[in-house]
Amino acid sequence: MNVEIIIPNKTIVQKEIDSLTAPGTEGNFQILPRHIDFVSSLKAGILTLLVGESEEYYAINYGILVKKGQKVYVVCQQVIRGESLEKLNQAVQEKLSVQSEKEKVTNEILSRMEIATLKRISEME
Repeated sequence: MNVEIIIPNKTIVQKEIDSLTAPGTEGNFQILPRHIDFVSSLKAGILTLLVGESEEYYAINYGILVKKGQKVYVVCQQVIRGESLEKLNQAVQEKLSVQSEKEKVTNEILSRMEIATLKRISEME
């Protein structure tokens, strides 16, 4: 079966796979090629693709999975690929620390803007 992993601005993966394990909101599940057509919401977790004898791991956030015929579509906001679970964990931690740093900078900018706005309001009075 063919899987496509899609984020808002592009397709991350498009390939033939033997099976897929996904983190559904009702629990983890596996899809095999002859599985019935299926739709599920996804929670943040690890998506595992089995390609031959090798496994590929993707950390995803919330999204949706649709299986129709021999096609599986996984749509979510963010995807991080890892060669192994250990490397995926490291990549996720790095991404989170970068996001945390960006949030910190953004919060500092917003604070400065709020202070500047309050100063201008007080000068007008």
